[in-house]
Amino acid sequence: MDTEKQTDKNHPKDVKTSKRAGRYILVGIAITIFNFGFYSILANLIINNNDFLWLSTFISTAATTIVAYILHSKITWKERPITKAAIIRFFIWNAILTVAIGPWITQLFSLITPIYDLAFNICEAIHLPFTYEFIQSTGAFVFTSIVVMILNYLFYDKFVFKKNKSTKETTK
Repeated sequence: MDTEKQTDKNHPKDVKTSKRAGRYILVGIAITIFNFGFYSILANLIINNNDFLWLSTFISTAATTIVAYILHSKITWKERPITKAAIIRFFIWNAILTVAIGPWITQLFSLITPIYDLAFNICEAIHLPFTYEFIQSTGAFVFTSIVVMILNYLFYDKFVFKKNKSTKETTK
């Protein structure tokens, strides 16, 4: 069966945006935890150089993209038909994020030193064992993740997992 021509007979009605946004947030949290774990291993144990945070972001985002596609297509946008074009749009968008947008945003956020200085001073004052480099790399990751999650939701909903012309949002 050609996935481009699937109709509502094969898929339940589309859900309200608020319900999908809730699922997106839950799935996004799981994906972010996976991504953060992988990123942290790369940034703090393998690459171990804050001048190359962009490389840690690049590698962890590339690996996490496959997990994200599977989870979002099976959970977040499960009522919308998956087409070959949707798969291509998903991976092209994520390639753009991985290569151009994400690393640039991470490097930009790594420069917000007053925030990291404050966090490091607080950690030292209360005797937490975090290095400045860990605080900086974690802060850059968190800020980048927030921006990327917002961009992804908007792009996925409007261009990747978009509604068929015959699929309408429910109002219930």
